Amino acid sequence: MRHSFLFFLLMVLTITMVSSCKEKETNDQNIITKMVPKPAPPKGTQQLSSFEYKRVVEWIGSSYTIRIKRFADKTLPTTTDEDGKKYYDNKITLEILRKDGTTFFHHTFSKSDFSAFTNNTYGKNGILIGFMYDKVEGNTIKFGASVGSPNPNSDEYVPIDVVINNMGEIAISNSSALDLNREEINPKKTEAELAEEDGM
Repeated sequence: MRHSFLFFLLMVLTITMVSSCKEKETNDQNIITKMVPKPAPPKGTQQLSSFEYKRVVEWIGSSYTIRIKRFADKTLPTTTDEDGKKYYDNKITLEILRKDGTTFFHHTFSKSDFSAFTNNTYGKNGILIGFMYDKVEGNTIKFGASVGSPNPNSDEYVPIDVVINNMGEIAISNSSALDLNREEINPKKTEAELAEEDGM
């Protein structure tokens, strides 16, 4: 009788231990997580996003509207960044309109316009990144252009000064230092954000 009771007790303990192991094994399987694969980098030639900028300024006794537009030009030679990604170069159109809406100045810039000031790695492998309004000074309107790495995460570029006088003449020169009042010359903000900052 005593042997039967011990045998029964041993059987109960064995069944309990097997059930516990199976339950633990099931729980261990439940906490295993699968790694989500990283998305593949985009293939083909990349391009920076297009942007448009508009601002009204007071200049030589009247109001003028400045319009700047950046767009990728697929007819230009492509370039490659430090990671080996190919990019299209940009062109940038600058318009200065009189108060009555007529055109005072219109020019489309490409990287070649600044070749005299980018005789370096950026001149060879960079693209025309940005072109932004700086300030009105006397009979001129000053702008800042930039030629540099096409990678949107990079902040490497050559700053260049562009000046338009009241005769519509262009003067381009190296920028010795960025003016603290100059707006960002490598814009990453949307047109709506820029307009909101300008109170437009």
